[in-house]
Amino acid sequence: MLLPSSIERILAFGGGVSIDASNYLPSNLERFAAFASNSGATLIIRNSNRLLPSTMERIAAFGKGKVIFNLDEK
Repeated sequence: MLLPSSIERILAFGGGVSIDASNYLPSNLERFAAFASNSGATLIIRNSNRLLPSTMERIAAFGKGKVIFNLDEK
């Protein structure tokens, strides 16, 4: 697992990442989404079915179309 600051830098440089929602705080996920939005990178959040719908809505708002929630995982 990468540190949040490392993921933020990767996203800031335009690199897309796929991360597990259970490894990060919702506030981290919101920041990652904002970095993805600003750089145009794609952020894929696996195990996002563990997040509250309101949390996913906030993340989506920060991501402005650059976040994909993987809801298929159990």
